[in-house]
Amino acid sequence: MIELQRIGVKILTDAPATLRLDPFISIFGRWRTEADHPAQWVDLADYAHMPRGPGVVLVGKRANFSFDMGDPAPGPLYVSKKDLAGAPEERLESVVRASFAFAERLAAEAEFPAGVRLDTSALEIVVNDRLEAPNNGSTDAWLRPLVVAVADRLFGRSAYDLERHADPGRRYGFSLRGPAQPAVRRSD
Repeated sequence: MIELQRIGVKILTDAPATLRLDPFISIFGRWRTEADHPAQWVDLADYAHMPRGPGVVLVGKRANFSFDMGDPAPGPLYVSKKDLAGAPEERLESVVRASFAFAERLAAEAEFPAGVRLDTSALEIVVNDRLEAPNNGSTDAWLRPLVVAVADRLFGRSAYDLERHADPGRRYGFSLRGPAQPAVRRSD
């Protein structure tokens, strides 16, 4: 069994690869001052100079949150690091829901770029632990049923496309495309 703690969920957007990331530095800078936040924010990293890179990252002891510019598209990325509780399926679902909550909060910020749409029906899910969860058949046999169970609850039984990142050089994960869901977006 895998000690499932390091899970990443990215919500894709229609943001251009040239999107200016200055607003995220402002937003995350304010968020970082929240001393009582469960993620226990400790730092802010600006990687905006790296094309298709990690963007702007709010670093916490328990989780990181960023506006990631990497493939397949820019979007908010929530990555748990430790202290997840419950059964593995519950851990995965809690990270997906935390990702949605952070994306909604981010989109509600005044500085959030106008016109950028966050789409909760287009997700990238990764296990950010190559030692515990190498990208191979054994990991897939154990984790795929968990991902399917969570996706079934979120989108409806088999009402989505799920494609595993099969390249063994990548982290174990999936591209998940669900039916049209209410998109998380900034109200103008």
